[in-house]
Amino acid sequence: MSDPIRVPPPLEAFVRAVAGGSGDEDREQRASTFARGLALGALVGAAIAGSTIWQRRQARLAAHDEPPSAEVEPPD
Repeated sequence: MSDPIRVPPPLEAFVRAVAGGSGDEDREQRASTFARGLALGALVGAAIAGSTIWQRRQARLAAHDEPPSAEVEPPD
């Protein structure tokens, strides 16, 4: 069985303040679950944002490197 995930003290204090923070075991379990979900959501969001930025950058670089098409006439 794996060890329980340790939540950093500042994040744990924040979660306890939001959740109502008594010493109740059920409430502590819900707060821990909330903190893990919050962290996982932040990581997924960062991955999606990073992927989008990367795709836009690659598309911009590819468009910049392509030679002009034959249909475009240079100005006189």
